This record gives sequence, structure tokens and C-alpha cells, in this order.
Amino acid sequence: MIIIGERVNATRKRIREAIEQKDAAVIRDEIVSQEAAGAHYIDLNAGTGSGDIQQEKEDLCWLIDVALECTEKALVLDAAGPEILQHAAGHLAGRRPWMLNSINGELTGSSKEIIDLASQHQVPLIALAMDKEGIPPQVDKRLAICESILNEAVKRGLPEEFLFFDPLVIPISTDTGQAMVTLRTIQRINELFPAAGTTLGLSNISHGLKKRFLVNGAFLTAAACFGLSSVICDPTQKGIRQSLIMGELLAGKDKYCRKFSRAIRQGLFEEWER
Repeated sequence: MIIIGERVNATRKRIREAIEQKDAAVIRDEIVSQEAAGAHYIDLNAGTGSGDIQQEKEDLCWLIDVALECTEKALVLDAAGPEILQHAAGHLAGRRPWMLNSINGELTGSSKEIIDLASQHQVPLIALAMDKEGIPPQVDKRLAICESILNEAVKRGLPEEFLFFDPLVIPISTDTGQAMVTLRTIQRINELFPAAGTTLGLSNISHGLKKRFLVNGAFLTAAACFGLSSVICDPTQKGIRQSLIMGELLAGKDKYCRKFSRAIRQGLFEEWER
């Protein structure tokens, strides 16, 4: 499974302060720790919520520079607006494989600009199964949004295999049936759009609950069994790594149980023993 490390995000107080103070050491520590934990992509989000587009452009470019100095991993450029993403893409200038995060099913001018940016550079694009009315509670409506995005993307020159659909997660604390809606949506995306990928912002599932790591881990294992191909998460959490190993094992993606056996030898599951 593709792991997208989520920790360099300006919604986190520590990261926001590091961006404002240009404290590269803090950002490097976050990137290196995620790489060591197995991340394949490092998500970079400089949106502090100030509404200053020019400042966010400069901050995202600064994050890119720090990342390029300390890791060889691919990057995810994460911002709300096409202007910021276009500027960041120009600054990155193909120096590292990258991905765009994200668009939704509104398919307004902004979304189309981001699709065009992904198409121009032929890079993966995360697409959210929501529209102007929000996140549909039903599987079929989420799939319809995904199909609309796919049709628009292909029309604009972005192949199906460059799309990563995020079926989205409504916290289970607000609706206990929503975990299964998301899991079934993942399964149906794989059936209907077999060349596309899937991803999830994992931690949303446990919002509002105690012992969130337990819920996150169980859901990740289940999602792997339903065909999830990537996950946006904090790979430095041991429970996440355990759940990834278990998910691939139970999904039949760990040939001869080699990854599981290696994790046992490395002590990853020691605290599970009774």
C-alpha cells in the first residue's frame, strides 16, 4: 500500500509555528521520521488559514526546498487553490516525482484548472467523493461523483490510472453506519474504475472518540481488505504500521506472509503478545 505521510500540515500548531518562523529543523525532523517509518510520499501543506495566498505560495515553496534537501521521497503538493498549486509546481520544476491534493466533484473552474495542471505534468491527482452539497451518505452517490470526475479528467487528458479517489470518511461517532459506507465505496471504485487508485484520510474515522488509535488501526486493516491502495496517515505511529502489515496479510497481498514474518522478527508486534 502507498503511504502518504500527513504530518507536515500547517493545521498542526507545531508545523504552523515552524513555517512562520522558518524553522527548517522542525520540518526536517517530521519528514525524516516519516520516511524512516515507511512513507512513500510526503504531503506538504502550508495553509495556515490566514487567507494570504501570496504568503501560502511562498511558504509552500519553502517547504518544498526543505523536503528536497532532506529526503528522496516523492512529494504531495497540498493546497486549496489552483494558483498556489501552479506556483508550487513551477517551483518544484520536476525535480522530484509528485502528486496533487486535491479536487472534488464540483468541477468548477478551480477544479478544472487543477485537473489541467495534473494533465500537463502527468502526475497523480487525489479526487474527493463530494460536491457542493457535501459528502453523500450513500455509496451510489459517491460513486456518481467519482464517475463525473473521471469523465472530466479523461476529457482533459489525465488518464484513469493517475486518479486516486478518496471515498471520504464521516466520523463513526456521528453515524455508526458510515464506516461500512466508505468500505463498500472503496470496493465499488475498484470494480467500476479498475485502473484508478483509492486513498483515505484515515484519522477522520475516529474523530470525537477516545483511544482513537484503536479505531484508526482497525479501520485501516478493514480498508486494506476492501482494496484500499493508499492511505494518508501518520506512519510514525506504531499501531498504523501494525495495521498496514495485518491488512496486507489478510487481503492476500503478503506473499508467503513474508512481510508479517519480517515484522515479527523485527519486534513490531511485541506489545501485542500475551
